[in-house]
Order: sequence, then structure tokens, then C-alpha cells
Amino acid sequence: MTRVDRAAEGRIQEDGEGVVEARILDAAAHLIAEEGFGRLKIGGVCARSGYARSVVFQHFGDKDGLGQRLVEHAVEEFTDAYSEAVAARTGSANATPMDMLRALLDIIFELIRTMPTLNHAFLALWGDAAAESSALRGALTEADRRFRFAIAQTVASGVADGSITGVRDPDSYASAMLAQLRGISMQALIDPDGVDLRGLRAELERGVDRLSANFRGTL
Repeated sequence: MTRVDRAAEGRIQEDGEGVVEARILDAAAHLIAEEGFGRLKIGGVCARSGYARSVVFQHFGDKDGLGQRLVEHAVEEFTDAYSEAVAARTGSANATPMDMLRALLDIIFELIRTMPTLNHAFLALWGDAAAESSALRGALTEADRRFRFAIAQTVASGVADGSITGVRDPDSYASAMLAQLRGISMQALIDPDGVDLRGLRAELERGVDRLSANFRGTL
């Protein structure tokens, strides 16, 4: 073991595995948000996180492994934030399917408005996955499939209990909803001055409200 390796091992033991991973992921997220995944260098991650290459490789294997773990981390963080948004809307009451759809708009538009670095990096990675050679396409495909499935399950539950009407195909509705939310996120990231977030949210909220069996408004 070299002196560098011994120093790296000592740093890991001092900080703890969880802190090490979090700092490396945070460094990678900042760099990806700034320059994209294609230009990401492990050396840059090391410089920003303060850890040696051996530490990064030990935890993530290589650059692609780091990117895939960052996708997973972003999904985990979003899941936690969404749960908090549901709780904020319902308090101690059990969330209905309509509550869950409205909470989804709450958290997505909050993320668009604040655009935390991790969310910015996720969107950059998602754009990178459009290339056929992208090493992260599989991870992002899986993330989106899970997202669509969760939306579809929510809608299907509402159709089953009668609280949601007018949806013939929950799976297609989920795909359409994700497409709108992701598209708005990308537009707001690329052209923030050209997107009326308040107007867009109002339109989506009206669309969700029309799903309710109790809706009595006009289209």
C-alpha cells in the first residue's frame, strides 16, 4: 500500500463511508451541471471532493459507475422529497390518488423553481442519454420506467376507487404526464426567461383537477 493509499484509507475511516460517497456525488453533480457528463473527469471530481482517485474508484468503479450511482441518488432524493410533499398536502390524513397527483406537481415545480444542483445534473444526464452510445441510458431508462409506473399506479388506484374519472389508459396518462413535466423542466433550465412557470403550473393543475370525480367546472 502506497503512502497515498494509506492516507486515502485514513480519510475514509475518519469521514465515514456515507460522508465519502455523499461528497463525491455532490462534487460530480456540480461538475456535470456545469460541464455535462461528457466532459466530466475523475481528476476534477477528486479535486472538488478532496478525495484521491483510489477512493473514487473504490466506491464507484469508474466514471460510468459514478454516473449511474448519481442517477440512483437523484431518484432516492426525489422520492424522499415527494413523500414530504404528499405529507405537506395531507398532514396526518391518508393521501388520496388526487392528493398524490397534486403533490407531484408541488414537488416538480418546486424543483424547477429552485433548480438544486442534483436536479440540474439529473436533467443534464437525461439529455446525455439521448445519444445511442450513452453509458447511462440504461440507468435513466429504468428510472423513468419506475417513475411512469408510480404515476400509473396512482391513477389506476383512483380509477378503481372512483375518485378519478376520464382516464382510459393509466399507463399512457403516466407517459404523457412525465413528458410534460420533464419537458417543462428542460425548458426552464435552458430558457428560464422564456417559460411562464406560473401559467404552466396553472394549466397542469386544471388538467389534474378535471380528473376528479368531484370536478364540476368547465373545460
